[in-house]
Amino acid sequence: MSWEVSSMPSKRSFFNRTLFRKNLSRFWPLWGGVSLVGSMAPLYILLALLGGRGPYSPEPWEFASALYTTATFFLPAAIAAYAVLCAMTAWGYLYDGRAVGMMHALPVDRTCIFVTSTLSGLAALLIPFFVVGGFSCLIALIWGFLDLTAVVMTTLTVLLLALTFYGLATFSAMLTGHILALPVLYALLNFLAPLLEALVIGQSQEFLVGVGADEFGRSIFLSPLFQIYTRFHPDVEKVDGTPVYHLTGLWVVALYALAGLALLAVSWLLFRRRHSERAGSVVAFSWLRPVFRYGVSLLSALTLGRLVYELMWASLFQHGGYADLLPMCVCMAAGGALGYYVASMLLEKSLRVFKGSWPGLAAVCAGAVLLCVLTSMDIFGAERWTPDPEEVESVHLGDYSIGFTFYSEDDPQMVEQVVDIHRAIVEDRDYIRDEEPEEYRRGECVSRYISLRYRLKNGREVQRFYNLWVTAARVARPDTYDSRLAALYRAPETIRERAALPKGAELQSVYVYNYASEQPRDGMSLDENDLVYGAILRDLEEGNIPGCNLLREDSGRYADLHVELEYRLWKSQESAYEYGYKDVQIYPSMTNTLRALMGLDYVSEAQLALWDEELEKEEALLAEEGGIPAESVARP
Repeated sequence: MSWEVSSMPSKRSFFNRTLFRKNLSRFWPLWGGVSLVGSMAPLYILLALLGGRGPYSPEPWEFASALYTTATFFLPAAIAAYAVLCAMTAWGYLYDGRAVGMMHALPVDRTCIFVTSTLSGLAALLIPFFVVGGFSCLIALIWGFLDLTAVVMTTLTVLLLALTFYGLATFSAMLTGHILALPVLYALLNFLAPLLEALVIGQSQEFLVGVGADEFGRSIFLSPLFQIYTRFHPDVEKVDGTPVYHLTGLWVVALYALAGLALLAVSWLLFRRRHSERAGSVVAFSWLRPVFRYGVSLLSALTLGRLVYELMWASLFQHGGYADLLPMCVCMAAGGALGYYVASMLLEKSLRVFKGSWPGLAAVCAGAVLLCVLTSMDIFGAERWTPDPEEVESVHLGDYSIGFTFYSEDDPQMVEQVVDIHRAIVEDRDYIRDEEPEEYRRGECVSRYISLRYRLKNGREVQRFYNLWVTAARVARPDTYDSRLAALYRAPETIRERAALPKGAELQSVYVYNYASEQPRDGMSLDENDLVYGAILRDLEEGNIPGCNLLREDSGRYADLHVELEYRLWKSQESAYEYGYKDVQIYPSMTNTLRALMGLDYVSEAQLALWDEELEKEEALLAEEGGIPAESVARP
């Protein structure tokens, strides 16, 4: 006897139409309401075109400009916010025990459920944008200002953004078992990296001298929304006199869309291994529980711990502008402990989490103390960093309203002098951290906020910020940063940097401001511009412009009189002109400039005599108080 076995291959479905239609029908209040609200914009445009005065019709380039502005300014945030709502509706059944049991009992496997739910959520996400976009394109086509290229590029942008943020929202949905935790987790995944970076930098600023917020931004690529808004924008160029718009940075959006697809693939793997019993839990996987518990502890230590320190210790007991290590450790440990127990209560759904929690609590407190200690020790050398002058392409030293920029190609000695000042500041960092004079006294003890911005030859930019106390006693000592700063401010190159235009700059206009004059003056002619600026240059050559007094920056000058130079400088890298202003303070010793201004009736001899008298009285009063006189207080 022979047996014949006939078999038919089973057909596996990856998509269920009935489930797809059911999901969309349940979602209709969401996508229908958003479509209705979004249609108000093209409806307003239609009514304006129908009822407007005159036969005005926009040009295609205006339509392209509007689309690209919407795509780069409005769509990223709108799709990011709307995507999580679509994910909450598509995966909402996962957070209810009865619903998830019923869904997983259907005669379809999990892959089919995942694909169908993902596509239905994406459809709900895209429908409003295609409704609004189609309405807008129809209006543009009827009135003849449709730009097909702009429509295609904007549609592509919508699709890429939808994949990016829906992928991230679906990944968030797989990690949690509670619907209210989904938007919180989604927001954290969007902004966690820059948030942690900002908190760590803020913690570093509590202990380290000179470290500033400029260090922020290295992890911004881990935040899709931040990076897209930074790199994705419209550009315009003119072709035969007509503006032509295009998108810059669309490749960045495409890369994040690929990341969104990868997250969807990971979500599918998680969905297949997800236990139905996790419905209602804050986290859906056991391996995620310690990550959640200690992650919340870290965020609590860096936020609540620092807040407690600022309120309870810094405002009452802290000496100087930098944190005290031991109180900061205590406050950070307390903040971490609070976060540890809050996370444990959420995980266990109970307030009884204290029994047997001592090992975890000890680990959190030890981690908080270790973080504070390592930060104060400057293990990465941020506080001690100074560049090699040969590595510097340019350096900008800023001090209140004064700024000096020196380039290694033109001013190698000045670059080296600024680096030498930086090294002196770093060597005195313990003095800076601990010193806090009892009072500010003009001419004797002043506070100066110094910023240093380096552009290195390898393309890297580094900034440091210092709030320095400068005293007359330390200015007299050649080994201090006070003395070296004073020498820099008196250097001829620094004086020229304050009064002359940058190298290669073209003078555009000269504005003279006399606040004591009641008669407004019209702008200068080109000849008058050259006359005044030429007089300033002659005063520079003759040494009539004094250096800035480190202890008395605003002394010895005419407070009611100054000259502003407008210039433009060609930037070859950007292939465009950069426009800037140079504010030139006027001193009594600038005889050439004063003579030119008097000749043009911008100032009178009587005004100058009155100002000279006021300056002499001010210097006499300061001399009685024991202060240091200005370098120039009277005209020769």
